[in-house]
Order: sequence, then C-alpha cells, then structure tokens
Amino acid sequence: MTQSLLVYDGSTDLFRRAAETITRCARDITPVPWESDAIQAFLRAQFDDPPFAFMLIEGESVHVGEAAVKEALEGLDISAPVARLAEQVYPTAAAPFGRLVHGQVPADIHGTFPLDEAAKTHIEPLRQVHTISVETE
Repeated sequence: MTQSLLVYDGSTDLFRRAAETITRCARDITPVPWESDAIQAFLRAQFDDPPFAFMLIEGESVHVGEAAVKEALEGLDISAPVARLAEQVYPTAAAPFGRLVHGQVPADIHGTFPLDEAAKTHIEPLRQVHTISVETE
C-alpha cells in the first residue's frame, strides 16, 4: 500500500500547519515540503524544470494546481460544490496570494498528469506506509 503525497510550501508556517491538519483528517496523505531534496528530484524528472505549485501525487497520477485543490478537498470529504468552488477560484487567487504569502507566483500549470516512471523512483520511499508492530505479552 502506498501513501498519497501532498507537496506544499514548507517555508511558510501557515502551510506547515495546514499540511499537518490535512494529515490528521486524511491518514492516507503524507505531506512533503516542496523544498525537500526528494521532491526537487521528482519535479525535475516529472516536469524538467521544478514548478512551484500545489500538488497531490495519488496512485499513478500527479494533480497540479486547481486539480490538486479539487482532489485534496474531495479526499477530505468536503462537499462537491465547495470543492468545485475552490477549484474555480484557485486560478484567479493563486497569483496574488502566492506573491503575498510565498513571495513568488505559483507556476501556471494545472491538471492531472500520469506519474513518470523515472520521477516515481524519487518518491517511492516517501510513499511507503510505515507501521510499528506492537507486541503484547
């Protein structure tokens, strides 16, 4: 079994807390900072030039931008109308919000892309489910 990965801006306290909250609500999602070496290697293999964007890597798909927002919200059982609204607002709000909060505008890339085999090797260790067995006497 593999985990989905939520790629977020780890340089901002607000987004670290948001990622933490999401993982409390969705146990099958692991947050990984955009700045991490593994994600940067993944992004270079998947997209050539690492885009600064919100992403959800789920199964064999990479959801980026508004598609990632929609998939993440639906995965949290947020009602479909609310998820669609957030998906529609994202393209308009992302640039000014990114400039203000991140100091840079997110890449203008949206949609769902197949997970590239070469890119997959960089994130496989992050996607593994780790369990700790508890023995009782």
